Amino acid sequence: MREVVSLHVGQCGNQVGSAFWNLMLLEHEQTPDTDPALSSFFHFEPSKTSRSSHVMKARALLVDMECGPLNETMRSPLGALFDDAQYIMDVSGAGNNFAQGYYFYGPQYHERFMAGIHNNLEKCDSLQGFFLTHSLGGGTGSGVGSYILHLLADEFPKITRFSTCVYPSDDGDVITAPYNTMLATRELIQSADCVFPLNNSSLFSFNQLENPPKTDAANAQPLSAMERKSKSRGFEGVNNIAARMLCHLTSSSRFHGEMNVDINEIYTNLVPFPRMHFLMTALNVRHPATSQTQKHLRTDHSRPALQRAFADILGARGQLSGGNSIHSDRPTTMLSSAFLARGKVALSDLVHCVEGAQKNMNFPEWNQDACKIGMCRTASPGEEMGVMGMYNSSAFANILGRDLSNFQRLFRKKAMLHHYTEYVEEEVVREAEQEVVELVADYQAIENGRYPVTEVTTSVPADFPLYPPF
Repeated sequence: MREVVSLHVGQCGNQVGSAFWNLMLLEHEQTPDTDPALSSFFHFEPSKTSRSSHVMKARALLVDMECGPLNETMRSPLGALFDDAQYIMDVSGAGNNFAQGYYFYGPQYHERFMAGIHNNLEKCDSLQGFFLTHSLGGGTGSGVGSYILHLLADEFPKITRFSTCVYPSDDGDVITAPYNTMLATRELIQSADCVFPLNNSSLFSFNQLENPPKTDAANAQPLSAMERKSKSRGFEGVNNIAARMLCHLTSSSRFHGEMNVDINEIYTNLVPFPRMHFLMTALNVRHPATSQTQKHLRTDHSRPALQRAFADILGARGQLSGGNSIHSDRPTTMLSSAFLARGKVALSDLVHCVEGAQKNMNFPEWNQDACKIGMCRTASPGEEMGVMGMYNSSAFANILGRDLSNFQRLFRKKAMLHHYTEYVEEEVVREAEQEVVELVADYQAIENGRYPVTEVTTSVPADFPLYPPF
């Protein structure tokens, strides 16, 4: 097993990280300490209280420019997973300002970031990649997170860098979020190898499907921004969904299976052009636990159950990245896709569902079989079977387009710009806008049957398959 080092940055990144590690411990509750599968995300150190025993530690670095979230982790049962050297924190915060996080706190904590990263690397035999969790709406997750991502790209260019980032909702309460999102997206384009964007609104909607409010379902309305604030446990549910996605993604790196898909295989098979590495994700919806549904789950893991799961990940219900149904009225083009199943799933049933999904997907003519499948026999706790979909789709241009419009609405009037020019020239903001505009144009070019405008492509024969046929 090859190792992965996780870096959790900012309040959102650390809350998602805490949910991730809690779920990881639950999934490995029955895994023997001697099982090499644990070594991907954990390592063992001699106990400080007993010479004859060892304690399990996470391969991780936790960073926040406010001390509150990390102090909560330290005081929780999860705190035993981390040593003091794995925490890096300040007290004042980045003020919801990317520029303050990137250009002020980044250089200030540069040496501590490097020391924390090297501390983790010294305990790895064969490092596979870095996993970064952060949000783009605030100052620490966007600014400090981007600084660390840039640092990893400079210092460890041959190690794959994955980012799981949460894009803000349109009705969020951070006024400067459009600037932070635009500047951070530029760094994601330049420094990440593979990005799994999540959308706050989509996560809340998904959480409502799995945990509906105790009201008349027929009259249920989506939560407003103010209602979300008052639902403290709602954020816990949202973080658990993001954690579940990450656990599903990494399950093949942690459990044995005959059709496991390594996380580097995801990058290799789903990213045909270097800059176009944003993979939209979807999960099947779990139904609220009742005696009737539990009985149904125990007895129905056949093809119909798998087909219902595929209906979720292909429809609007299961989307986590802000996209619509894969079969929406507006045609989109899939550069590539992947379907990862966990639990009691027959290969023949999975192949049947994937072939059905492919018939309704529009792939470019140079990549007609761009579909990867994987199977992990170990299910996530609480379900017999689960499916995750990943799509490198031109639909991401629509999502970026919304964020671009929100940014331009402020930037055209120079509103809030002075908060950023305290730390960086205005030209840097313009360059970030141009970078995102070009990426949107690349995805739109694919949708229109052309090659990306700004990507450098190699000359290959027209019949040369970029991916092996499914």
